[in-house]
Amino acid sequence: QSSGGFGLGFGRPPCASAQDDAMMQVASTEADVARPWQEAARPVGISLFVIILCAVETLNPVKIFCGYALYYESVTGIQITEGGVALVAALLLIALAVIERQQLLYFTARAFFRCTFSNMFFRSVEIVGLDNLPKDGPVILTGNHNNQFVDGIILLTNCNRQISFMIAQKSFDRPLVGFLARAFHCIPVSRPQDSIFKGHGKVIADGTATLRGDGTRFREQLEVGAMVEVGGSAPAKVTEVVSDTEVLVEGELKATDGAVPYKIHPVVSRTSMYDKVYTALKKGQCLGIFPEGGSHDRTDLLPLKAGVAVIALDAHRKHHMTVPIVPVGLNYFQGHRFGGRVVVEFGPPIVVPEQVYTQHETDRRGAVEALLQLISTGMRSVIVPTPDYQTLQQIYMARRLYVPDGLKLSAEQTMDLNRRFAIGIQRIVRATERAPGDGGGSPSSRSPSSAAAVASMMSAEDLRFVHEFRSEVEDYMSTLKRLGLKDHQVRQIGWWGVPDLVGRLLFLVVTMCLAAIPQLMFSLPVMYIASRFAESEQRKALKASSTKLAARDVVMSYKIIYVLILVPFLYVIYGTLILLYCQWCWTTIVLVFAGCPFCAFLGTKASEQGVRAYADIVPLFQRLLPGPRAEQDKLPARRAALQKKLSQAVKRFGPLLGDLYQRKAVDWAKEMGWFTYAAANAQAAEGSMAASVSAAADKEGDVCPDKGDAPDAAQCSSDMPKGGEEGADTVARRAAAAGHAEED
Repeated sequence: QSSGGFGLGFGRPPCASAQDDAMMQVASTEADVARPWQEAARPVGISLFVIILCAVETLNPVKIFCGYALYYESVTGIQITEGGVALVAALLLIALAVIERQQLLYFTARAFFRCTFSNMFFRSVEIVGLDNLPKDGPVILTGNHNNQFVDGIILLTNCNRQISFMIAQKSFDRPLVGFLARAFHCIPVSRPQDSIFKGHGKVIADGTATLRGDGTRFREQLEVGAMVEVGGSAPAKVTEVVSDTEVLVEGELKATDGAVPYKIHPVVSRTSMYDKVYTALKKGQCLGIFPEGGSHDRTDLLPLKAGVAVIALDAHRKHHMTVPIVPVGLNYFQGHRFGGRVVVEFGPPIVVPEQVYTQHETDRRGAVEALLQLISTGMRSVIVPTPDYQTLQQIYMARRLYVPDGLKLSAEQTMDLNRRFAIGIQRIVRATERAPGDGGGSPSSRSPSSAAAVASMMSAEDLRFVHEFRSEVEDYMSTLKRLGLKDHQVRQIGWWGVPDLVGRLLFLVVTMCLAAIPQLMFSLPVMYIASRFAESEQRKALKASSTKLAARDVVMSYKIIYVLILVPFLYVIYGTLILLYCQWCWTTIVLVFAGCPFCAFLGTKASEQGVRAYADIVPLFQRLLPGPRAEQDKLPARRAALQKKLSQAVKRFGPLLGDLYQRKAVDWAKEMGWFTYAAANAQAAEGSMAASVSAAADKEGDVCPDKGDAPDAAQCSSDMPKGGEEGADTVARRAAAAGHAEED
């Protein structure tokens, strides 16, 4: 590996050797540690000075003031005591809290969630590229949406600016979520799919653009521009309301067998919402948007909604504001489980090009699409986009094999290397799907790093090498999963023996004993109940959506919601039992309740260590058996062979990948442009296939299912037909088997 070079790029490394890399990393770590202390020096110094004044009676300013007041009391006739000063200060503090109640609620909620998310719900939350976020002025944050409500809270609690998120009115009206949304100054957005209702009476379609009703109230319930959904088919736009029993729609409706029920998608006015948005931007606020329009559990972005582009372009056209757009990547590792990890990456700001503003004056749709393309590319530059979970797991495994043993990368370096492997591997894989030289046109007429150019420069032997290496990696990963091993354990397995088993058993017993009482009393009951309710919500979400694979994006959100509801309820139960059966004084009761969260926190941390110890014990027990031991002993050699083969692959194919191999700092907007183009083609192909399947289903009498949570409920192509539902279920099972991104 050292001969092939190691660094954030595939070419010449940024350091001369891995040792230099480690030294630079140590220096960077020392600088990162010193910077917070330097920033905190002033407030810490002031706090210590105030403590000294309060601790020494002769220096206490309140006591000194009251002493002088007592001395001059005979002259002034005014009695001032320490209690009076404290009372006046308390009243002023209460008045200040009432005046600034919104800000107080915001920062209190933010501090609470920052403590719980970073220490209890997730094991770690790492921030990358926060310097890319402008410190003042209007700005729009666009993030990928893979964990429902958790995404917004993660950004709110780890950003140095106040963020006003746009949230669906449906979520805004929920009791707990709505309270938090108001506390965080969110802006509600009414979505058409949230306002669908059943129309009065029944309708009859005869295969034309005319829809006739039986007992309907079209004049009362419909207007031009609304959508009508008949029998679960694609919604059709109303062009004219002729009478209470007749309307005209765009296109032709499929003929119905008699009168059938129908649904109405009303016209949703967003004028007030846009007014609130532009008012906030004029004040220099930070606006947060998840432009995919809904949460999902896919490994790439969904098609972006036009709202973010409309806001940015109209802010310039109507209000003469240039608003930068900062893409944010929320990268979860086991994000649907308690104790997972999150890496939040802020990308370089996207400044809308002047030509897009000019185009917007004459061609609004074209300008919006052009800006959405830029935003999509920017958002992919802060995540690791892949077509499926299997490919994502292979990329993570390739990165682990590539990094020299003993060298720990920072979160920024890890994400950069993940993206290099993601784009590089997918280009090479796409190239293997072409025949050598079947790139279309001469290599000189194409980008040297495009999939077509790579294919034209690969021989049959290269293609065979790629297929063999990929199958070997997949076989290695399946072996690890079958044996219950992680890749980092393979390097140690040759030295494991009975003493290691005994030591880890003792460590497991100690950690479980420390965690037993607080876990049994506080964490386990709440976590168990929350997990069961979250699974129920997961099944509902999967059934109601055609875009989710296994609906894992809703699991963590509902776990947290139920935990926040159940924990106070549990404390009320314990408080009632203490008052009824314990003869404790109030001081003892208050101290016990104040110490309960701390005990629960210690129990959670101890149980995390116990779970890690258990993960090491399982393969150690297997080593006591001859068969598994022999298979485990072969793994280090297999891993070393894969490392060697990967190093050869990097040297062999790296020069074909252009900047991914040659440059230390990659222009991800340029590199992700290729992926965005490929993803758009794949989505177009998928849409055409879904349309053909839908047409075939229509011939057999099937209709599109009712999926209000689809990306665009107005288009049948976005909803999967019944025949496609089985395919979605198969994909969901495959995703569940592959699991979320493995822990590093």
